[in-house]
Amino acid sequence: MPSCHIVKKECTVVSLRWLISVAMVVGLSGTAFALERVDGIVAVVGDSVILQSELDAYTLMRMNALGTKPDSVDMDALRKKFLDELIDGKVFLVHAQKDSTIGVKDQEIDEELDRQIKAILKENALTPEQLEAELQKQNNMTLAQFKAQMRKGIFEQRLKQKVIQRNQSSARMARRDVESFYAQYKDSLPDAGKSVRLAKLSMNVAPSDSVKQVAYERIRKIKERLAGGEDFVALAKQFSDDPNAESGGDLGFIAKGTLGELTFEEKAFSVQPGRNSDVFETRLGFHIIRVDEKKDQRAHVRQILVLVQPSEAQRAAVFARLDSVRTHCTTKASFADAVKRLSSDNQSRGRGGDMGWLSVYALSSGVASAVDTLAPGAISEPVEQDNVYSVYRVQDRAENRKYTLQDDWDELASKARDIYAQKRLFDLVRKWRDEEFVDVRL
Repeated sequence: MPSCHIVKKECTVVSLRWLISVAMVVGLSGTAFALERVDGIVAVVGDSVILQSELDAYTLMRMNALGTKPDSVDMDALRKKFLDELIDGKVFLVHAQKDSTIGVKDQEIDEELDRQIKAILKENALTPEQLEAELQKQNNMTLAQFKAQMRKGIFEQRLKQKVIQRNQSSARMARRDVESFYAQYKDSLPDAGKSVRLAKLSMNVAPSDSVKQVAYERIRKIKERLAGGEDFVALAKQFSDDPNAESGGDLGFIAKGTLGELTFEEKAFSVQPGRNSDVFETRLGFHIIRVDEKKDQRAHVRQILVLVQPSEAQRAAVFARLDSVRTHCTTKASFADAVKRLSSDNQSRGRGGDMGWLSVYALSSGVASAVDTLAPGAISEPVEQDNVYSVYRVQDRAENRKYTLQDDWDELASKARDIYAQKRLFDLVRKWRDEEFVDVRL
């Protein structure tokens, strides 16, 4: 699939100015060969060009990442290889930009830009004024120009990431595919590392009828205003409890099978484009959605959400029930029995709460903190997330271990899906490249 270099753990194909500036502030400029400011065109991809300077910069960064010395390799062959990677990246980007179902919000670009600028300042002990002075000295560039180059790179990378994520989420793995993957790669798979085996008992905190009624009256009045012709986006901005309220409740395009809320997904794909749904309820509260567009088994959805929050007394009651389980379930069997009687998590309940082996680094912060110091056989204090309280029993711990089909099916299926998705994406890029005008002039 398309290759890309790494700059501060961010993968993006960038212009020469950004590359030189980033190299300067993170200390990568002292490499074995100097960049030449050459504007010759080494390749044309559709309406885009790849400059000699861009290839030189990309070569510098790739060699630095690989730890390769210029005098230890055939530089002409290496540049041709890296040019091929740049061409694949350009082809990939051209097709990503043509896909109207994929969008990158200004807000996410701004947030990532802010994060990267803060990281550069912190890691190099610079103030914004000092960074601008260095940019002016090294490249005759203002901080505003530097940020503009970074915005372009972030936009392009986010666009590519969304294509990759969609390609991966649509991959379906049969059992034989996972078994074949494991048979082929088991000897080369990295160890699972520090892991913990957990069992879970979860209980929903159901809001009272009176709380639900108040929330329903709120959304009913919103529905009346929509029926009266008021703008969905404006009402979402004013009244929705959704985190995307400021963008008019815009959730972007969602694909079938990617949401944890089946009711929401069913509504999203039953509402006709341009129409609003009726009020419907999920575990989060009451929703009204509008579908702006449907394309390729994907729907562009906006929502107005009125959250339904349980009372503190209800939370306390569920907390006390789980704390009782933690105190009295002293064996694996007694905990499994409590799970079967009380747990609201359908997926784990049938297995006595067993979640299998998990990397300690993949746990959410709340769960990781709750089980961090627990020995096998101990049960955590209740952990709350989205009106669901859970306790976790530590079944076992391992400082390191090998992956097995029996214990790590989900993890291996995920790795297999990624590998097959990458292969499929690579084939797509090859196909797109054949369809695109490409003129190599190196």
